[in-house]
Amino acid sequence: MENDKSMRKLVIEIKGMECEGCVLNVTSRLKKIKDILNINVSLNEGFAYLDVNDKANLSKIEKEIREKINSAGYLVGEIREV
Repeated sequence: MENDKSMRKLVIEIKGMECEGCVLNVTSRLKKIKDILNINVSLNEGFAYLDVNDKANLSKIEKEIREKINSAGYLVGEIREV
């Protein structure tokens, strides 16, 4: 099993989530993006925490995240690597 060094961690600000249904919707859309390994969406915090394959193209993933989440009616704010 690989250790955490094979992953990058992203934190995504998501505005407009109001219920657990929103969390499920956001999670299901993020699961469709290649190279996202783990997803934890927090309704209370308004953030999604992602583990991404360290070999992935982050700018491509960020673009896909924005497209998928914004098209669902939410607003993606800051995306940062931690």
